[in-house]
Amino acid sequence: MQKLKWTTVKKRISDLIPQKINPRQISDKQMSDLKKSLKKYNLVEIPVIDLDDKILAGHQRLIALKVLGRGDEQIDVRVPNRKLTDKEAKQYLIASNKLGGDWDYDLLKHFNLEILSDAGFDDMELVSFWDKENESIDDDFDVEKEVKKIHNPTTERGDLIIMGDHRLLCASATDSNAVLKLFSGDNASMYYSDPPFNIGLSYDKGVGNNSNYGGNVDDSKTPEAYKEFINQTLQSALPVLTNDTHVFMWCDEAWVWVFQTLYNELNIKNRRLNIWLKNNSSPTPQVAFNKATEFCVYGTIGKPFLSSNVKNLNEIQNKEAGTGNDLFEYVTNVWATKRLAGNKYNHPTEKNPELHEKAILRCTKPGDIIFDSFSGSASTMVCAEQLGRKVYSTELSEVFCDLAIRRYEKLTGKKAKVIKNYYEEV
Repeated sequence: MQKLKWTTVKKRISDLIPQKINPRQISDKQMSDLKKSLKKYNLVEIPVIDLDDKILAGHQRLIALKVLGRGDEQIDVRVPNRKLTDKEAKQYLIASNKLGGDWDYDLLKHFNLEILSDAGFDDMELVSFWDKENESIDDDFDVEKEVKKIHNPTTERGDLIIMGDHRLLCASATDSNAVLKLFSGDNASMYYSDPPFNIGLSYDKGVGNNSNYGGNVDDSKTPEAYKEFINQTLQSALPVLTNDTHVFMWCDEAWVWVFQTLYNELNIKNRRLNIWLKNNSSPTPQVAFNKATEFCVYGTIGKPFLSSNVKNLNEIQNKEAGTGNDLFEYVTNVWATKRLAGNKYNHPTEKNPELHEKAILRCTKPGDIIFDSFSGSASTMVCAEQLGRKVYSTELSEVFCDLAIRRYEKLTGKKAKVIKNYYEEV
């Protein structure tokens, strides 16, 4: 591509075209000051335009000149020797306006994170406005209905599915070579995993034993076998994590000890036992109290990022959930997020996208990679997509890989790309 060179030419102010999306905004006082400056010093910093006369820099100066009745004047402007690419134009639009004034954050969201980062926004600046202006909402995706449509999945073992910035490999979470191939040199700053709970549920037939996912997950392992399964999962994940990583693993309360023990053995510092307080309960015969919780064992490696912006739990829990207790005004390890009625959940331990928001906002930056080693219904990916994060995941069930594609395409309106036979199991 030809190197950019700039020259100065004369253009009529009224002929110049403003950008449809210009995230720069100016207050009445700033406009008043700008008009005073133009009257006193005239036009010192000349505007920049593209070859099609679209303004790249100087929107507010040109507005002020028009207000001053100078729209028919010929002024100096800078123009390139070739038309800028769409990415170049957006980056320059941001970079040239970054210093001084205020931003219209709602419009700034229309620029992707790569462009904003390249234009000079640092991590904390991105967190401060991106996470403030974005939230995860339920995508109203009927998992049970969609699963029933997948009679013969198109995904095969070893296929890589690319969904925008997200990747899903149809492979086992315990296959370290598969995980390395999935990441291909990238690294995740958060590990967020929801493995089989080992409570005797059928991950093939689903809740009610009415489905057929084509899987063969053994959910009735001995304690020794279950611990080794989780150990292999963690051992496969560790090489693709950064030196400073958050680790979250969901489990049944009966197996919390397995995860905490493995964290200690693998030098993952145990931090908290997070509790998902659901809005319904599951009775168990011969047990005095109904089950209304699920547990997430949280640990850290090194000194991972923590967002200082997320301090009020109401910002990250379900907006409809509340107790009136001051405890819930702060970040706590109790996650009071709704769960849909049991008959809406076809896959055991399925979770709604909003549940993941708290961990993602608190522990990652926009653009960070999250490793989800058991994709399932892809709810983590749905949440991350809405919050500007990337999810790399593995999923052994071909049916649920197909489901992830359908869910992503419904959410975004974009098509997923499938690379066949990306990985061959050794």
